[in-house]
Amino acid sequence: MNIKLKLLRDLMADIIEDIDAGNSTEDEAEIDAAIDMLSTLNHGIKRYSKRWLCDNVLHCSESTFNNYLALGIIPKGQPAVGFKELSWSIKDMDDAIAYRKANSAKIY
Repeated sequence: MNIKLKLLRDLMADIIEDIDAGNSTEDEAEIDAAIDMLSTLNHGIKRYSKRWLCDNVLHCSESTFNNYLALGIIPKGQPAVGFKELSWSIKDMDDAIAYRKANSAKIY
């Protein structure tokens, strides 16, 4: 195993042990930062529904999401365990996020 991955694994194991033992001293801001960081590491793995991505990542309607799909900005979703419909990773949303940022300043 890569030395850096082993270090990351060991640090996370220590954090889990502290949480399980009730020895965690992090405040809400530190916990939020840790969740954001770990979520960033996990973006290419965890799967999300169209509705969740619209509400929490892209901040758009499902119609806009479908338009991004049709334009090829968002890749076709994949079937995944636990989902009745197709699902996507947050990494799949990178182009859509960039597209929304680039076009948010335009007035229509």
